[in-house]
Amino acid sequence: MFSQTTHETPPWILNIVVSVILIVFPVLIVLVSSGGSTPYHIAAVIGLVCLAIRRPRLPRVLSADERLACWGFAAFTLAVLISLVETGFSREAVRDLDVLLRPLWAIPILYLFIRVRVSAMLLWFGVALGAIAVGLDAVYEYMKADHYIRAEGATSAITFGNTALLMGVLAAVGTPYFRKFGKPYLILPLLALILGLSASLLSGSRGGWLALPALIVLMLWHFRRTGYKRVAIFAAVILSVGLGSVLALPQSGVTDRVELAVSEYDGYLEDPIEHGDTSVGIRLALWRASWNMFTDQPIFGGGIGHSFNTYLREEVALGHVHPSLVEQTMPHNVYLDALALQGVIGLAGLMGLWGALGVVFVRAARESELQLRMLGGAGLAILVAYSLYGLTDSVMGYGPPLVFFCLYTALIVYLIAEQRQKLDGHQAP
Repeated sequence: MFSQTTHETPPWILNIVVSVILIVFPVLIVLVSSGGSTPYHIAAVIGLVCLAIRRPRLPRVLSADERLACWGFAAFTLAVLISLVETGFSREAVRDLDVLLRPLWAIPILYLFIRVRVSAMLLWFGVALGAIAVGLDAVYEYMKADHYIRAEGATSAITFGNTALLMGVLAAVGTPYFRKFGKPYLILPLLALILGLSASLLSGSRGGWLALPALIVLMLWHFRRTGYKRVAIFAAVILSVGLGSVLALPQSGVTDRVELAVSEYDGYLEDPIEHGDTSVGIRLALWRASWNMFTDQPIFGGGIGHSFNTYLREEVALGHVHPSLVEQTMPHNVYLDALALQGVIGLAGLMGLWGALGVVFVRAARESELQLRMLGGAGLAILVAYSLYGLTDSVMGYGPPLVFFCLYTALIVYLIAEQRQKLDGHQAP
């Protein structure tokens, strides 16, 4: 599976640049405006240049898992381009195309990882330190305010909370990796999990909380398979006690957010027009509008760009939805986003990407070797989180969450291939 290997050492400056990107990316993605997109594009450009000049040489060919992941990234991009060709180009469509092409840039980034021979340390320590930094920022934002606010960093509260929670879970999944450095290092995934959960709760992002039970179940399954049953129980207790404590504290605002959601839902059912300007009402109205938009143009959708906003303005003019919806530009649901803007072609592209990566991660998670199981568990955590985050947010339709997904799935796929190569080398006669 891994033939044609070489031993050319990549330039030290290239190693430093990629290492710095992976260490600072988790913090920049939510605490600095455009902080995630910039290093992501830098990595993609470097990867493209290396592909063009073929220097440094690849130390090995792509594995079957890496090729499958590349096909998945390409399928997502192809679906976007097919829909764009069918629905027409516009200035707004080209602007959105810049975002939706980012999964394609994961391919040269994957080649860059192979050339630089990225260490697994950059994955585990990167997400752990990122979750800790973001969690501390959330606590700081909460404590300095004289009234209830939603922690949001330099991005939206939704992206802030969801990303922090996922980084905390990823760090927790990597507990066996930290353990090999000694017991004192176990404080890192523990703090990352606690502070990642804290940031999620203080962000008030209710959509992220929907993913929490599934992530807890995934971690319990993961730790049971890796032989860390005590860690599984401990992590479940931390998450449950932490969630329960925050729910019991009125000052946290979590209880109020849940009660408000129920009230807004009931109000929308009574009168969708009058109560269509609440947080829940807006989402329900957007979902209904996006489904109607899909049924009008089911194959290729209405087109990327401002097509959804244009459709909403028409609905407002007809008196079908609340006037406040004229400001909205996305359905806030990843599945309806794909269907409304790109039709069944877009949903097929999304499922193609998630399906290809899912095959890679499930294979790794079911292996007997510990490192592969950890990497597979981390990849599955990303897919589970995004599939559930996507119920209330268009996580694959705009910058920060999309580049986070692409960078870390590409990194995990690469590390899985590297670990398999090491095992094949040890098993060779």
